[in-house]
Amino acid sequence: MKDRNARRFRIEQLKKNIKRITSYGELFNECIAVLDINSRVYSLEKSQEFAEKMVNEFRFTKWGRVDWNSISHKLFIKNALELNMYNLDLNQNYFIIWNEYNLPVIETTIGDVIKNFEDIVAVGFDTWVINFDEGIIIENYHEGELTIGKKANE
Repeated sequence: MKDRNARRFRIEQLKKNIKRITSYGELFNECIAVLDINSRVYSLEKSQEFAEKMVNEFRFTKWGRVDWNSISHKLFIKNALELNMYNLDLNQNYFIIWNEYNLPVIETTIGDVIKNFEDIVAVGFDTWVINFDEGIIIENYHEGELTIGKKANE
């Protein structure tokens, strides 16, 4: 009995240690907690690939925001609920990327993003939500600007 309790105690210690090692901060943890169970958190290596893909597919200004002059189909909105007017398929997956590249990218549905937008944008200074297949990018800029845009078909 003692051996079993000792093993159980050791397993709990190891679990706590793993959580401590892989913690990305309280706001990130809160964000993960509110997102749908089917959301996916990528490794830092894969997250770097997504960030590079974003920068390669969309133009950015030298101060780190989307160059909205290069995107003809764009809409400046006041809050995430207005994304519903954009006729997005709420079940389609999008990638959440923060300007802090030490944070992993999360993949979840745009419906989940809209529902939990405040928790998502609280994690980082600037936040981008992207669907690479559709060429759609949503930027939450730290000065309070929220913009959605779609690349023209090339």
